[in-house]
Amino acid sequence: MDTLQAYRAFLRVAETASFSRTAEDMSLQQSQVSRMVAGLEAQLGVQLLRRTTRSVTVTEEGERFRGQLATILSALEECQDEIRNRRVEPVGLIRVACPTTLGRVVVAPIIDDFLARFPQTRIEMIMSNKLANLAADGIDVAIRVGRIPESEHPSRMIGYVDQRLVASSGYVGRHGPVADPAELVDRNCLCFASGGGAQTWTFQRGEARRSVRVKGDFIANDAETLMHRCASGHGVAVLPGWLLKSGDTDDLVELMPGWRVPSMPLNLVCAHRNHRPLKIRTLLEFLRTQLRPFMLSHAEAVLRPQDRGE
Repeated sequence: MDTLQAYRAFLRVAETASFSRTAEDMSLQQSQVSRMVAGLEAQLGVQLLRRTTRSVTVTEEGERFRGQLATILSALEECQDEIRNRRVEPVGLIRVACPTTLGRVVVAPIIDDFLARFPQTRIEMIMSNKLANLAADGIDVAIRVGRIPESEHPSRMIGYVDQRLVASSGYVGRHGPVADPAELVDRNCLCFASGGGAQTWTFQRGEARRSVRVKGDFIANDAETLMHRCASGHGVAVLPGWLLKSGDTDDLVELMPGWRVPSMPLNLVCAHRNHRPLKIRTLLEFLRTQLRPFMLSHAEAVLRPQDRGE
């Protein structure tokens, strides 16, 4: 059995959930693909795929093997490309995971510049507000906002993202300014979906720290959607500074400017702990330098404080 080809066949079946599609993609017979995967399972002594007449799913052992195998094959292919072409520049595919709005507004233009500068690379962006499993999903680099749990993957915090409490001038005109965090319990708070129940917003002023449970008629897992609803005068929202700078914020005002929403750390997480290919090292450094301008504090230049005299 050609073990390397069997590895590739397994990865393709796991991705497509189809032996026939894999056979077509690899220019093989379906029976050949089936035998290769079965041989691989026999060699490893575990079931990698669960097969029924209607579906093919990856087992828990298969998911673990899939993530590690994808990383190894990617490194092998890059090594082959570099040796074959005697290149000293990054080569090959890099899979990058990031939050949806951050990816579209901030990261995608940076990736455009990266690809223009390093034309032998290819980028696959996986944009989702759910945390990707780097090993199982074959992710090379993840961009994550917020504190990250202890992980087997190395991470690097590259800065902080500021957040602002904002509302439209029309909303402030109708409901009045907000002077204290406690007043938010009576406001329509547009919340980012966190997967939990009650929403708690925290504010700081000097040494003082206040948390308030808020509620409202709208929750979304997309910051840009919250910004548009907020700008339309439907409530107040906590939004990241980079989004406020990039969007149409002419009608948004900052509430309680004496109070600050705690900033959020921005992290780069890498699936490669020991051997970190050139393409990964290059992208990590590029992201680190290009993302820094979006750190503290871009919102101040585009937001005006609420009129305390209203």
